[in-house]
Amino acid sequence: MELEEQIRIYKDRLRIFLILFYFSDDYTSTKNPDYKKIFRSEVRIQKIDFLIRNPDYLAYELLLIAANDRNKKDEIKQIVKSIYDTSEPQLRRLEMERFFFGAYEDIDDVIGFLKSIGFISFTSKKSTDLKTIEKQYFVTQHAISKANSAISNLSALEWYAKRCELIKKYFGNLSGSQLKVSQYQIEEYRNTSFKKFIGEISETVKSDYYSIFNEQL
Repeated sequence: MELEEQIRIYKDRLRIFLILFYFSDDYTSTKNPDYKKIFRSEVRIQKIDFLIRNPDYLAYELLLIAANDRNKKDEIKQIVKSIYDTSEPQLRRLEMERFFFGAYEDIDDVIGFLKSIGFISFTSKKSTDLKTIEKQYFVTQHAISKANSAISNLSALEWYAKRCELIKKYFGNLSGSQLKVSQYQIEEYRNTSFKKFIGEISETVKSDYYSIFNEQL
């Protein structure tokens, strides 16, 4: 396996686990006492992952909030400025393809790996047309203990952890369907052809930033 592919696999596992870790709700079960958190729906994983992998789209969504909430305007200004001052849209971007319901990437191998090392478990149901539905993911105490230690001691995790915290602060209350609807409002995202990579929107972000703050980004 090529080094680049190994790095990609590592990053995919890291991102998906941190999404489950940060965005899940507390959970208790007498049947499975090791399950401590629950995360509902693969759609929500995909939409949060898109925001992590596309800092320009995250900046766009933040600017929508800034335009309508004066209390958050100054804070968001600094966040978006930092995203572009550190060239995140170029350095951190990891493209996703457009599928039937927006940005999507197969995560079955990642989920299988996380289950194999005891970090998560999951359940699902079959619909009448045999589609897999109602996916639920459970984060174990073992995973929580490992994650808390790693996040404190591994600098390589710092950016991902902080980005999850940021997205959770502003969008953590949204369901996967709500995130999907929001992302579909963006023309570049909506108009991308099936199975083509969703293009970047930095020029739109810079234009919106100037309109709101009267400053160049």
